[in-house]
Amino acid sequence: MLQKQSREVIGLKSIEWAAGLFEGEGCISHDTRYPDVRIVAINMTDKDVMESFVDLVGYGNLRGPYRYKGSPSYYKERWEWKVSKKTEVLRILKMFLPYFGKRRTEKAIEAINHLNETTY
Repeated sequence: MLQKQSREVIGLKSIEWAAGLFEGEGCISHDTRYPDVRIVAINMTDKDVMESFVDLVGYGNLRGPYRYKGSPSYYKERWEWKVSKKTEVLRILKMFLPYFGKRRTEKAIEAINHLNETTY
């Protein structure tokens, strides 16, 4: 049985949709200057898709448009969403976890375990 939260829908988009988008386009990382912090982020050129993602996730700000330094003018502008607040990273990863594939699941579990062990 699906959790109630996973059935919530914004338009035709759902948590499953957001998790799939994140799996394909997002990343789970950390900043070497702050080894206890974990970051979830996603970048893409489709502003409307990013707006739907941010609305559905319910936290963070959409930033942009950005263009990679030195990129040709015909390159599309990109939009960025990034979250490093511990409670939100944990919430988002736990929300997406049931819908991830093997590799992303392993990365998410590592981040969740790491965050549960840290006190920042």
